[in-house]
Amino acid sequence: MGRKEEVEKSKTQKIDLELVKQAIKLMDENSLAEFIYEVKDLKIGLKKATASSFVQPQISNIPNQPATTGTSNPLTAEAKKEVKENFYTVKSPMVGTFYRAPSPDSPPFINIGDAVEPGKTLCIIEAMKIMNEIKSEVKGVVKEILVENAQAVEFNQPIIVIEKK
Repeated sequence: MGRKEEVEKSKTQKIDLELVKQAIKLMDENSLAEFIYEVKDLKIGLKKATASSFVQPQISNIPNQPATTGTSNPLTAEAKKEVKENFYTVKSPMVGTFYRAPSPDSPPFINIGDAVEPGKTLCIIEAMKIMNEIKSEVKGVVKEILVENAQAVEFNQPIIVIEKK
């Protein structure tokens, strides 16, 4: 079965959110970092994110500003705010595997430099054998793809940077 068929199949499968909430509560009560629950065709894997597991995008080449190293930053607070407002970081809504295309022999959903509109599919994140399409929430241009195809991603991990238009 190809990834496209799995995406279609995943649209009909539902996850018991109460079960997920109970698993999270169990993790918190017992100070667990990871929890895996498996019954028949259902497998739920939860893993607490740590500060070190997040990848923060770095914007190193601001027009008319030299790239810097170390702690000194020539950007004023106002310039930093403007840079932050012009870029939208798409974060993974779940733990899973990042895929750039609907199947191995299909072209990627997006490439760096592509224009995107709200609702455009950016990638797929596979979680528990369910293919979840991640769609753009903003209009803009893809500036960075922060993860490789078929790479594992964490919840809330930055995966794509879009310059808003």
